[in-house]
Amino acid sequence: MSEILVLAASLVLNALLPYLIVRRDLQRLSDERLARAWTEASFCSAVVAFGPLSLPIHFAKTRRSLAGFGLGVGLALLSFGLQALAVALLSAAFGLD
Repeated sequence: MSEILVLAASLVLNALLPYLIVRRDLQRLSDERLARAWTEASFCSAVVAFGPLSLPIHFAKTRRSLAGFGLGVGLALLSFGLQALAVALLSAAFGLD
């Protein structure tokens, strides 16, 4: 049963972390960059389907630069790391390998 909880937490974090990162970024974008962002439906679909892999696309699309792409890659790695840390902590708490 505890394996299911760890898997569920991983799946939730896989979508939740990128969602929160992009939401925060959307609040801070200029009107020009906001016009290049995904629509609400596309945004939710990308985050749920691709998780952290959607971050480089979002940042490259809104910034139109390699620096934006690099920022997206960095945030995707951070998201993967936070997800792995949470899963490791939950696994250790439940005594799983």
